[in-house]
Amino acid sequence: MPCQATTENFTERGIVTSASNEPGGPTIGHQNLTCVSGMAAAAWPLPDELAMYRRIDTDLAGLPSHKTAAFGHDRSIAEIARSGVQIGYLVHPLTADPADDAGWAEQLDGLRAAVDIAAAVDAARVYLTSGPSGGASWEQAAELFVGRLTPVVEYAGERGIRLAVENTLPVRCDLSFTHSVRDAMALARMSGMGLCLDFYCCWQEGGLAERLREGLDLVELVQVSDFVVGTQTFPNRWVPGDADLPIARLLAELLALGTPGSSISNWPDRRSSGRAPSLRCAAASAGCGESWLAEPDRRPDGNSGAANPTQMTRRLLTPSKR
Repeated sequence: MPCQATTENFTERGIVTSASNEPGGPTIGHQNLTCVSGMAAAAWPLPDELAMYRRIDTDLAGLPSHKTAAFGHDRSIAEIARSGVQIGYLVHPLTADPADDAGWAEQLDGLRAAVDIAAAVDAARVYLTSGPSGGASWEQAAELFVGRLTPVVEYAGERGIRLAVENTLPVRCDLSFTHSVRDAMALARMSGMGLCLDFYCCWQEGGLAERLREGLDLVELVQVSDFVVGTQTFPNRWVPGDADLPIARLLAELLALGTPGSSISNWPDRRSSGRAPSLRCAAASAGCGESWLAEPDRRPDGNSGAANPTQMTRRLLTPSKR
């Protein structure tokens, strides 16, 4: 199996960054920061995961809310503070059926807890999936979603946390009914949220560039990962540059819109198929040089082997225009 990789990029409000450019290159007002996906080491205990991030000296990391919930609210906050790792966001999938009021109540309580942790550790946002539609129409599911999420959006806003809803693959109808950027943007506007944009799920969507131009104000995170055309098992994400997605074009188009940054994976997969030029092209499109992390594959038990899945990212950060 290939090393699976997903990348995230997001604006950080209030951060002033300086230019970081190659000699003779274009003048670009952003820094190159390393970020680790919130699903990078889902099977690792929280202390081991944070220790790994500290060991590789990553700038930012995301965390799944189920891990902090299992570890405990206060313990998670204390462990994150002890580690010195800066958390950029938490991710909280919603999976309750629209007719399951008790299930929704429980998951929304979990979302509020994720918001509390994000606020406590100075993370800027929590992203989530929209949940399944069950037997409801898209419009009915959206109405239920907005009614249930509006109080949580307000709760998050009072704590300085932005929520974002993700566009997903149709095969993940167990946790989402927003399977296009169009639908995810519509739901984001209806609910007062931002957008977590996943290129892996929308790279062939018609009118994508124009839709992003019109909804650029919604974009909170950008996920970038690669895909081998012909693959019929999911999820099966590849390191950017190792497969078939036109990542360089997608990133260049996104930057051309004036978005506050772009995400490029820089995990040195030993099983690479040798398509590094694609990654270099993507980096060039974003105006940055290549940078490779050299952390050996290492599990908490000391055995060799990558995290499951291993997801490392290069993130290009600029001040928010909002």
